[in-house]
Amino acid sequence: MTVDQSARAAWVDQPTGRKDLQLTQTEFKLIARLARSPGRVFERGELIDECFPDNVPLDRTIDTHMCNLRYKLGAAGVRGMLVSVRGIGYRMDNTDG
Repeated sequence: MTVDQSARAAWVDQPTGRKDLQLTQTEFKLIARLARSPGRVFERGELIDECFPDNVPLDRTIDTHMCNLRYKLGAAGVRGMLVSVRGIGYRMDNTDG
């Protein structure tokens, strides 16, 4: 998977070609933040502070966005990249599971 900050785009390179991810602005913010530090665990509150600076959604809002991201990544052939860390938050793994 590639995340291009300047183009605000993300895609997955497949053997059949590039598969663009159609992400909402919030989904892009989340995946870009996680991609900058793969392997690092981010608390839900930390992701809220970084990705929702102008409002304060519920912690579970992050869970909904992550579920949507997993679905979109799965449709592009990527599974297991976004990992839930029980009771804490999320991390991005480098490997496809």
